[in-house]
Amino acid sequence: MPPRQLGKHPNAKIYRFRRIVFTVAVLLTLAFITKTVLSFFGAEYVSLELSGNMHYTDLHIYDVLGKKLQNIVTDSEEQTATYLKENLSYIKDAYVTKHVMKRMLTIEVTERNPFALLRIDATDGKNYSFFLVDNEGHVLKHIDKDAASPSVTEQFRNMAVLRVINDTSPKVGKAVKISEVAIGLNILKTALLLERSLARQIKNINIDDPRKIKLRLNNFPGTVWIAGDAVESGLHHIALFLKQKNIYGLELTSVGAEPEHLYLDARYEDTVYLGGLEARE
Repeated sequence: MPPRQLGKHPNAKIYRFRRIVFTVAVLLTLAFITKTVLSFFGAEYVSLELSGNMHYTDLHIYDVLGKKLQNIVTDSEEQTATYLKENLSYIKDAYVTKHVMKRMLTIEVTERNPFALLRIDATDGKNYSFFLVDNEGHVLKHIDKDAASPSVTEQFRNMAVLRVINDTSPKVGKAVKISEVAIGLNILKTALLLERSLARQIKNINIDDPRKIKLRLNNFPGTVWIAGDAVESGLHHIALFLKQKNIYGLELTSVGAEPEHLYLDARYEDTVYLGGLEARE
């Protein structure tokens, strides 16, 4: 007997419709539950444990994260760390640990340290700006001109000033892309490494000409000249000269120039010149 051909069940369409309705209901229920769970982990409910911070308070960092962080479930630790480094100029590195069930972020930050003041003079000679930078040339903040002088604000009193001429203004949170600034930072770092006593005396470095960099020191009334390609030898000769106090005094007397017109030329490998410039109106 040939097999009986079964026809379609008369209620097949109803069953399919019910299955679709049931599936949609399940998906909507899951979406609602997911939304509820994620909202439970929203940024406004996240607690924060912070360490390594000096320039920013816990509240400050929490507020910054609140502008970006949707919840601690969907945002990764890497996203949070990157956002902190991009939006807080003092933060050099950040390590983030996420505790979902505790609704907690543990953040360990490494901050950048202020190293020097950067003064950028426009080529027109009329405008200038001050910035606080670290030893890598990373701009920590822009400083108001009225508070920028080391003699005005105690915070900057003992900080060296790097002076360059450029029409490009660096951005806070970014590294300065001016070659002369790198030369000035190298001079300061080399002095700290090899001639620490001299490093504490440097108050101004003018890098208009890398072949004739001009330093102003606390314990020398004139200007000191060094070359950008002979920084170590130049600093070494300056330090030796300043240590010879008796010779230093005799040489100054013999120059016969006013103190503000004196110069010490340490651009050469084996010779240091002490001279005087003619006074000009």
